[in-house]
Amino acid sequence: MVDLVKGANGPLLTRKVIELIERERKIVAGEIPRPELPELMIIEEKESDEEPEEEEAEEEEKYTIVIIKPDAVAIGKTEEIKQTITEAGFIILAEDEKTLTDEQVRNFYQSKSEEPDFEDFVSFMLSAPSHILVVSEGKQAQDVMPLVQELEAVKEEDEEEEEMEEEEKKEEEEKPQETETSGKPTGLKGALENQELLNLCDVEDTIEVASRQLAFLFPHFSKAKKGPEVERTLALIRPSLLRERRDSIMKRIEEDGFEIAMQRELVLTEEEARVFYKEHEDQDYFPALLQEMTSGPTLALALVKENAIQKWRDLLGPKTVQEAKEKSPTSLRAEFAVESASINQLHGSSTPDQAARELEFFFPVENTLAVIKPSALEEHKDEIINKVKDAGFFISEMKETQFTPEMAAEFYKNQEGKPFYNELVDYMSTGPSVAMILTKENAVEEWRQLMGPSDPEKARETNPDSLRAKFAKDILRNALHGASDEEHAVKNIKFIFGEVDLESLKHKYVYV
Repeated sequence: MVDLVKGANGPLLTRKVIELIERERKIVAGEIPRPELPELMIIEEKESDEEPEEEEAEEEEKYTIVIIKPDAVAIGKTEEIKQTITEAGFIILAEDEKTLTDEQVRNFYQSKSEEPDFEDFVSFMLSAPSHILVVSEGKQAQDVMPLVQELEAVKEEDEEEEEMEEEEKKEEEEKPQETETSGKPTGLKGALENQELLNLCDVEDTIEVASRQLAFLFPHFSKAKKGPEVERTLALIRPSLLRERRDSIMKRIEEDGFEIAMQRELVLTEEEARVFYKEHEDQDYFPALLQEMTSGPTLALALVKENAIQKWRDLLGPKTVQEAKEKSPTSLRAEFAVESASINQLHGSSTPDQAARELEFFFPVENTLAVIKPSALEEHKDEIINKVKDAGFFISEMKETQFTPEMAAEFYKNQEGKPFYNELVDYMSTGPSVAMILTKENAVEEWRQLMGPSDPEKARETNPDSLRAKFAKDILRNALHGASDEEHAVKNIKFIFGEVDLESLKHKYVYV
């Protein structure tokens, strides 16, 4: 058991300590096995001007491949198996859910190839998706147990002396019996066997074989990589939760150290929901899922953090609300359960490949038009362009243009009839403007958020870091223009730049 809290985050630290103590209680109660941990070594740091001695080469990290079989995946045992693995002190470094190929099955199970029913077994493994895990013995796990034990010791010292003495006597009487009768298997296989899960998956922990299987099943996995990888994952807050507890769930996400890189609120059509959840269409809960996802706005979030995919799924907890409340009461699905909803209210990507697909579904690469208006161009051009680049936009095209009154009137034709229309046309033709084609995931909405409200006074109140809050003078001279939607963006781009191959600009964009 180990976790990491970066920075001064009191609420998160408190929650993490409570979770670790809860796991320790389960270990003491025999509900989960205690991981075998090597002796803790504390190295005292010394101040010295001497050059540090070259460190000895670290022992190569050992990897275990775990295949959760199709039938276990089908009945929803994946999360329970993963939770058992992590609670036993192991770290899941990579995972993927897919239907194995014939070659992969025969390669992984070649030790069983001489068994009489091997061909039937191969057919079974090819019949549906398996869930594959790369598991490591987590070296950091050795540091946490003394801390938990120390917390328990402090708690015991605060109790009444008489009760403490009686408990200590009972413990002394019971310890020999536990030692004699426990006989629990150790290691990853032992942890799974204790929870009666070993028959639902296959574990390859022989170093040579596991290394070969790792290269075969995860060809892009790098064993040389040190430290956790910063990842992006998709999170969905479904309609019922978004309506009832939007602010509190967003606050909790930020408290747990996730950076919200992008967000988009939208109402899915039934067709869009069917496409996104296509792999679930044969499940009994699919009609309820469709009904929930089309009942109102969903908030899609692109979350960024080290090992974001696994950490977000760990934070979510088990898939069903009932299981989350029973097995992981501090998880988001338990804490933010909506009684009136029949399905859980939070979604997270399972694998890097799935995260990439789902992020592209909700945050596709788009082109939008941005215009730096005359007064802002004269005073803040370089600052604005730097802010645009810092926000991750790729400036695909840029040109300086002088709007004539006729051009301005046509460009803002959708505002015709409004009280400010004539003033706006006159202002836009007072001097040159700079037009840019900006390319980015979710570009239209991201650009509008970066600009801020059209009224700079409101922008300074509600979004003080926005460009209009910083560079606009008043509601007429509000520094910038942006398209309202992708259709409007295409029309505006064509008006200023003429015929442009916008699809080719999207393909040039590099996901960051």
